Amino acid sequence: MKKWLILASVMLVTSCSYAPIYNGKEPYNGSQFMLMENPRHTMDYFVESMTEELIVSNTSVSARTPIAITSFVDLQHMDATNWLGNSVSEAFIHQLQRRGFKVVDFKTTGNIQVTSQGDFALSRDWKNLAQEQDIQYVLTGTMLRQEGGVLVNARVVGMQSRIVVATAQGFLPADRIGRDIDTLNTMRTEDGVIIRSDPTIRQPYTVILRP
Repeated sequence: MKKWLILASVMLVTSCSYAPIYNGKEPYNGSQFMLMENPRHTMDYFVESMTEELIVSNTSVSARTPIAITSFVDLQHMDATNWLGNSVSEAFIHQLQRRGFKVVDFKTTGNIQVTSQGDFALSRDWKNLAQEQDIQYVLTGTMLRQEGGVLVNARVVGMQSRIVVATAQGFLPADRIGRDIDTLNTMRTEDGVIIRSDPTIRQPYTVILRP
């Protein structure tokens, strides 16, 4: 009888401490009690694991070293990224900052633009950003679409030396990403112009957004 009570107690504690991993597709199946803690997406754990791998392999970056994080790009098209590449880079900003690293957000404009659509402090228009920023290292990486998911390679590189000082690699399963990989909303630059593919158009046309 005591064994059954102990087993039931362990199961109860385990169920209370477990928060379902959310993939962004199905409704969140955690209880209201679980929402007292932030529900975490699969990508959170994925980037967290890659961050730990970067820290283990790191040979040069310290907590006082200014580091920037750029969008992860398509391995076959180095000048193209998408919502996934931007999401991965945003997640790395969180993971490195919470570990005490000096992360430089070069997309911050230095002012707040108040419009009828909202209030904005970030921009991807290079004309709105500082021309010079104190950045010694950059965290960047590539993505390769494979059967069943995306292979992600990350590396930290010296801005001046071009020497790789940390690396990490991981595979992100397609069914845990939360959006259809086939509608990645690709973005690239061409002659200083940002070009975004429109996922609602099946034909290979592009929508050009000029700065």
